[in-house]
Amino acid sequence: MTDSTRSSRHSMPRGVARTGLTVVLVLAIVLGALSAIFGLASLIPGIGPLSSFAARFAPTVAPLVALAGLIVLVVGIVAVRRGRRPTGTVATVLGGVGAVANTAVIVVLIGAVVSAGGSVNLLTATFGLSAIDAEKPDRQEVYDTTGSGDDLSVSIYEPAGVNGSAPTIMYVHGGGWIAGEANGSSSELRELADRGYLVVSVEYELATPDNATWQKAPSQVACAASWIHTHASELGADMGRLAFWGESSGSNMAANTAGAAAHGDAESSCGGKVPAPAAVIADYPAFDVTGLYENAPVGPGAGVGTRVFATSYTGGTPKKYPERYEAVNSTTHLNSSAPPMLMMTAMRDDVIAPADQLAWADAARSRGADVQTVRIPLANHAYTQKSKNSLGSQGHLSIAEAYLSERFR
Repeated sequence: MTDSTRSSRHSMPRGVARTGLTVVLVLAIVLGALSAIFGLASLIPGIGPLSSFAARFAPTVAPLVALAGLIVLVVGIVAVRRGRRPTGTVATVLGGVGAVANTAVIVVLIGAVVSAGGSVNLLTATFGLSAIDAEKPDRQEVYDTTGSGDDLSVSIYEPAGVNGSAPTIMYVHGGGWIAGEANGSSSELRELADRGYLVVSVEYELATPDNATWQKAPSQVACAASWIHTHASELGADMGRLAFWGESSGSNMAANTAGAAAHGDAESSCGGKVPAPAAVIADYPAFDVTGLYENAPVGPGAGVGTRVFATSYTGGTPKKYPERYEAVNSTTHLNSSAPPMLMMTAMRDDVIAPADQLAWADAARSRGADVQTVRIPLANHAYTQKSKNSLGSQGHLSIAEAYLSERFR
């Protein structure tokens, strides 16, 4: 064997190792850049669609992105020590920025949740993410029919480990009155049931350009509440510990039904008594439908669909149908007799302006309503619905449970 042959055989592993390290460094730099950009866009508002996108997903993926940044940081340090100083330094810087920025996002979010009475398991939020709609209800029951004869159902999630009547949540899904379905957040509803709540999720008629549901859908939600009251014994529902819980447009109908029931003038599509709940939970609520039309956030990708939501629901513009907008705006239904409410506002919401949500809460309080507000920083609309066990999902569930535990004493 010649010396040149030996040299060739020794150099091949070294060449492969150098190539492998180069590939790892390139991937690390790309991953580090993504981590850094995502973290900075999550922390810094006003970077157009990038900030909007980051705020929509940061409450779900910030722990994973922070972990990715940390891995890139380690790879960069190792590369520098092995003589790859320029590229290793780039990876180190990008990974460090990504790790620090996304860790800051985590700290801010967890701090807001804890200060509002909630809690978060960071390990679960990092490694325990799962589909938000993976579960199924224990059963479904028809509670009413539409004007065209279609069945409307409630999805029932039965409580675990409860002897006797259980605290009960009537859940009203969002979707701008034109989309969404009763089991879209089934994994969260199942978790609430596993924690001892009877959860009844309501299907209601969705609006279309040819079918304004501003009267139909709220009266169907009221009918579902009446159905729960009528079937309380067989359901095991404790009507003294009843809460209405809505998200986005669902919050509007939950709050309006609660307020009208407290006044004694709730209109149910199926008749019967509409019970007033002991509390209302509202996530990123569409309380001001007029504002939803007139004050849609501006900017690339911001406020997408808000005018479609409002006009589909009411059948037209505020100028054309002022009485309809007056009827569906939640301030109309809330005063000192309305049930107490917890409102959670995503402070980067580009669908329903946070300022409008907070202004509505101030107006409701000025009318004597008991409204407690929680501000969720760095979060966009529907931040809770991306994944089960996320920071956002754990946060809003735990905050709401803490609130209900006080109201249900």
